[in-house]
Amino acid sequence: MAAIKETVMTLEERLLYYQLFCHYYRGDMLHFGSAEWKQLGNILTEYKLAKLNGEACKAIQCLEEADAAAILAFEYDYNRLFVGPNKLLASPYESSYRNIEGTVLQQETLKVRNFYHHAGLQVADEGQMPDDHIQFEFELILHLLIERDDQLYKMFLEKHLLEWAFEHCARIMKNSSNRLTRTMAILLKEFLHSEKKMIEGEDRC
Repeated sequence: MAAIKETVMTLEERLLYYQLFCHYYRGDMLHFGSAEWKQLGNILTEYKLAKLNGEACKAIQCLEEADAAAILAFEYDYNRLFVGPNKLLASPYESSYRNIEGTVLQQETLKVRNFYHHAGLQVADEGQMPDDHIQFEFELILHLLIERDDQLYKMFLEKHLLEWAFEHCARIMKNSSNRLTRTMAILLKEFLHSEKKMIEGEDRC
């Protein structure tokens, strides 16, 4: 009998990727050198997503091969996309994608806040920064995965993150020429596609 290929990511791998993107959007990787990017790529290569998804595999190889020019321009491009001070080219806030005006601190932000409260969480210094920043959404998912609350985890993905994060990645690809920001967008997109398939029951052994 032919072996059945395992395609569903383990909890360990999900935690790894959500931690990675949480650190990324928190700015922890802004001062990585080539050695750190290569080490990250080496770690990700050992996991299932790299072995089963061609786009993710190519993205991880780009991390391993990050050159001096890409690293030098990374912080500038990261700020243009996610931080400011000018108009954000790929806003990291859910509300930017889910209301007609594309503005933050709207009804969508309050819905995310209420979801945090329902899960027993609250953003530190609530009200100082919009609750629907993608970093906070990743932190919530990490908490739910660790607590093994599959119902709330899947509900949050379906009602929130998966409703806007693909467009977020598309804006990064449209507005960035930096190898690292584009590579991380591809990796996020492919990871979330895997999550979406898992939720929809399309990715089964």
